[in-house]
Amino acid sequence: QARLALEAIRAIGVAASSPGLRPAGSRMWRPKKVDPPEKEQAKEKDAERRRINEGRMTGLVTQWKGHMGWIQPLCKIAHEQASRHGGRIYLAQKDVVSAGAEKASIKEGRVVDFFVYQDNDGLGAEECRPRVVVRMALSHQQAQQALKDSPQWSEYLTDSEHYPAFEREHGVLLRKYAWPLPFVLVELWGHAEDIVKAALALAKKGAEGDASTLALRLLVSEDDAEKATKLHTDAKVSDAAVFSRPLPCREVSIEAEPDACGEVVRAVLKLTMGDTAEA
Repeated sequence: QARLALEAIRAIGVAASSPGLRPAGSRMWRPKKVDPPEKEQAKEKDAERRRINEGRMTGLVTQWKGHMGWIQPLCKIAHEQASRHGGRIYLAQKDVVSAGAEKASIKEGRVVDFFVYQDNDGLGAEECRPRVVVRMALSHQQAQQALKDSPQWSEYLTDSEHYPAFEREHGVLLRKYAWPLPFVLVELWGHAEDIVKAALALAKKGAEGDASTLALRLLVSEDDAEKATKLHTDAKVSDAAVFSRPLPCREVSIEAEPDACGEVVRAVLKLTMGDTAEA
């Protein structure tokens, strides 16, 4: 009898595990899939988020560990939790997005724009877009004419000042360096087409007459100098570096109609798209 009972139990087990032996209409039991704890925690954290404003903020990535980091905002955030974590904004890799053809890569020293959210641990950044940069040389007179708004300073943007009014108008962070040079060095941090429009706007403010012909002086690294000679038939590349700190840069100059100047800015952007180090 014991042997018969054991064989009956084995037969039931075979029938349960073999689709062809299961009774018609019966369903095989499967264990319910359960997400790992870290995935459940991420879901809970996302559920706790609440965006605190409608507009994008601009900031500088001060720390990046490959999967998370911290952003120092470049303008004041009016929120009760803004002082937590030393005033920095938390950034996770999953919250980094690309803007068009621009790479969604993050590194320390890069300017980004983002929305701010609140959760139980403070303030964080979402839909964070890394910006690209173009460097320009302005004459001192041109800089005085073009940059009449009040600048702001940040301890994280050393040896320089930035212009919030310019960013509100053009969507581009303009950073002006205070280095003693025969020209004024500025950086335009933004997204490709915004940078093109902002560069042309700067050139128009320094132009004489009807601005049908503009003069642009862009800067490229020494490593890109040979490629820069093929950017445009009207563009000229300086024979030597115009400054060497922290890296040697050549000047790419063009005097032409606005459309041609815009083409050169786009071409320089393609050369420097992966270059996001500070000048």
